[in-house]
Amino acid sequence: MKHTPRILAAAIISMIVVMVGCSRHPRSEKYAMARLDSLAADCYAEIYINPIEVAGSLTQLRDTQAPDSDSYYALTSHIALANLAGGDDAACDSLLRVIGRYVAAHPDHAASARERLIYIKGVIYSLHGQNAESADDFLIAARYARENRNWLLAVKNLANGGELLEMAGNPAEGVVKMREAILLADSTGKHDLDFSIMTRAAGIYNVLGNTEEADRFYKLNEPRVDSVSPMDRFYFYSTRGNSMYYRQDYRAALEDFLRAQEDLDTIGDPYLDAVTHSNIGECYMYIDSLDSARIYIDRSVKEFDDIAVDYINQKIYLNSLRGELELRSGNLDKARRMLLSAAPDSENLSPRYLALHHHRLRKYYDAVGDYKSALHHLIKAEELDDSVLHFIASNYTAEVNTRYHQDTTILRTRVRVAEKEEEISTLYFWVAIVVMLAVIVTVALGVHSHMRRRRSQRQLEELRNSLMKLRIENARNRISPHFIFNVLNAELPADNVNIRNLVSLMRLNLELCNRQIITLGEELDFIRTYIDVVAPSLGDDFTYDEYIDPRINPEKVSVPGMMIQIIVENAVKHGLSGYDYPGKRLRVDLRQVEGGDRLTVDNTIPAEDYNPHRGTGTGQRILNQIISAFDQYNSACMVMTDGIVTSPEMNVPVFRVTLFVPNGYTFSLGKQEY
Repeated sequence: MKHTPRILAAAIISMIVVMVGCSRHPRSEKYAMARLDSLAADCYAEIYINPIEVAGSLTQLRDTQAPDSDSYYALTSHIALANLAGGDDAACDSLLRVIGRYVAAHPDHAASARERLIYIKGVIYSLHGQNAESADDFLIAARYARENRNWLLAVKNLANGGELLEMAGNPAEGVVKMREAILLADSTGKHDLDFSIMTRAAGIYNVLGNTEEADRFYKLNEPRVDSVSPMDRFYFYSTRGNSMYYRQDYRAALEDFLRAQEDLDTIGDPYLDAVTHSNIGECYMYIDSLDSARIYIDRSVKEFDDIAVDYINQKIYLNSLRGELELRSGNLDKARRMLLSAAPDSENLSPRYLALHHHRLRKYYDAVGDYKSALHHLIKAEELDDSVLHFIASNYTAEVNTRYHQDTTILRTRVRVAEKEEEISTLYFWVAIVVMLAVIVTVALGVHSHMRRRRSQRQLEELRNSLMKLRIENARNRISPHFIFNVLNAELPADNVNIRNLVSLMRLNLELCNRQIITLGEELDFIRTYIDVVAPSLGDDFTYDEYIDPRINPEKVSVPGMMIQIIVENAVKHGLSGYDYPGKRLRVDLRQVEGGDRLTVDNTIPAEDYNPHRGTGTGQRILNQIISAFDQYNSACMVMTDGIVTSPEMNVPVFRVTLFVPNGYTFSLGKQEY
């Protein structure tokens, strides 16, 4: 009893738990589903012995779940399979309708629930022997899995669909789907099923009579056979045993079937036990080990009798096999009983099995001398053999033709890929050229920038050297005026105050003119010395007043050199000097006000038609430049105003210049702060 549809159905049922568990769920529900699937999987060891009890256990487990949850309907699908295994087709169909309504009512779960429903329908069709319908469902499920980019599930269903096509009588199309599954697994990196798919592909090639291609897949799998699961290992040896059996190499077939038997205890499937023992018994019979053959065949008969499901086809084949065993043992009466009870015209048996049965009947009638009946069964057997050979030849041709077109398509695709790779290589070449040019330009710019920086540093060094020379020369030049001032102070009479004041003024000017920032005290000292020098020329009644806010410490406050002096000098030059009027006065007022410090310089004026802006305006222009330069580096600006007002301190009209310096103002030029 060779590889049968039931072996594939068992494999598919063993996979259904994993498939359901692979559906997309939220993280916590996914863990719950995995636990429930594990519990459901434990029940499958008993599904063929006590299907009703298994259905009851699964129902109790299902009823612990929320009625609107995915886990509830996952377990419902398992119950449907258990009912089917127990022969309760109506209950199975009813549960499938329940799952179908759930799919229709929950479009948000449509993808996973729809795939699950299709899986189950495919399994059920296969168990009913409706292999074409089952193949269609699995191939549809494979398409949905591809759309959802669930590559592992797509590979599984392509393989299932391919094998079911072979069982439906279309092995040429089946092997194409199997090769497609291998190609998809290879291109997506899903190699978990490589061993199983290659074994199944080899099995289909056996049916096609292409033993060379079958052996190629067996050789690819053989190095890995000890590292795969017991079910995959069993399937490998069982399928290869079938291949050796059809080649009539019964000893090699027996060796493989015995190896397959070693994993039966781990798998725990009574149907697979029965099938494997019948295969071993048949091989023993063909090598004339009749005692061993009887032991295994009788064991298989008992195992099929113990299974709840009534496998008519298998029992018919076993009776035919037992008939040949009795014939070989010389028990003609038992042989006749067994062979005639096998119902050789049963439509459910494959042509290959029917041909074997007619050959056995021919041998029996030869043995009893009924040559007419023997001839009848010989003709029947040869007709069936011819149909099998024709089927193999036509499908082999169809497979070769399909593979030719498929390989041609792949070749064209590879040519297009090669052309694209050539285009990409050309693109990479030009990209490399552009990158190389960019690197060269970047390096050139870097070198140029480095050279410019070095040149700038060299020029800066030269400027520093020049500045140092100028400073030395300036210091040398300043020695002479200081020497002259020292000589003048030593030689001038002590009572010549005006000349001494002039010398002091010139000395202060020389000391302060080279400093950008000086203290307020130094500026006021210079102004006082200046007033002492010009006071004799302004008349005997000229007076100078000065008010400094006590909150302002002149020695702590810094101001730009000559800024206040320019204002005072303009007041003397344009308001006091050169005019002949009594009561000339000059007042400098510096105090803190709201928001900053305010400087006020008042000078009396000669008449109402006085023009304060006569002259060249050089001092005013210098003062504006100083203010503008420092304002650039401050957020708030200095404010300078002028005009004729009545002074409350002098009680006369005066020309007033006001300079306001806001709080936080710094006398800074760039990074240099004073």
